[in-house]
Amino acid sequence: MEITDDVLAEAAPRLRAALTAAALPSLRLTTAGECAGDTAGTRLGGLPLLVAGTAWPCSPSGRAQCFLGQLNSDDVNARFGAARLPAGTVLSFFYDWVEQRWGFDPADAGHWRVLATPVDGAVAVSGTADSFTAHAVTATVVRTVPDLGEPPVEPVRAVSGEATRHHLPRHHGWARGWNPVDAFYRATGAAAGVPVHRVFGWPDVLQGPMELECQLAANGVRHGNPAGPERARVAELRPGAADWVLLWQIDTDDALEWRWADAGRLYYWIRRRDLAAGAFERCWVVLQCP
Repeated sequence: MEITDDVLAEAAPRLRAALTAAALPSLRLTTAGECAGDTAGTRLGGLPLLVAGTAWPCSPSGRAQCFLGQLNSDDVNARFGAARLPAGTVLSFFYDWVEQRWGFDPADAGHWRVLATPVDGAVAVSGTADSFTAHAVTATVVRTVPDLGEPPVEPVRAVSGEATRHHLPRHHGWARGWNPVDAFYRATGAAAGVPVHRVFGWPDVLQGPMELECQLAANGVRHGNPAGPERARVAELRPGAADWVLLWQIDTDDALEWRWADAGRLYYWIRRRDLAAGAFERCWVVLQCP
């Protein structure tokens, strides 16, 4: 969730301190006008720039995946003022438009792909999947904070709830179930229907935190099934959830005529160590809906 200084100042002191400490910079991408489909800059849609002869990504069924857009690392790094991505590189993002896997099942692996290609020598490649009209983007660096349920917020939320229950008179029926942290998030949420494409930073969640989901599914454990023989495996993997970071959040966007399930969002995640190593083939994708 994006936040400004004036809005953050309205949060209760304990919550404000937690959000300030956990805040992360993010690059907000806003869809602009149509552009050439083979430009090297950051864009949505168009054609991927790949090394000549690169095989077009396909899902396990053999279906060609759709190309969604690309990040130009030099664009991204210049905006952040830091080397967040490998220099001189374009990252091409693919996804299975037909099956639209959710990402909570290990079997969903292979239904998306992220390819890293040096800009020098890369050529525009056409595939057999549906393509989208290329659109340029405008990029703005913003500050993001974790959503409800994320580790930096959940303890504050729990304490705030206890304080509300114990310090308000019993006849204050309106306060039953009310939590000041929840109220703050409801009042500061993003406007509905406005596409939020985001590079790095905290995601704009629609159903809840995703780091553990990525950690489990990417390691062969179906998320949402922590009981039975997998219980010990979940406990073993849980600490590694903190290593996952958002790479690119791609929203439903009418300008590009794409919709993820019921007006949902795609979230491309990557481990910090894989990001540092440039191992983008190890990304994991989660699809969430309102």
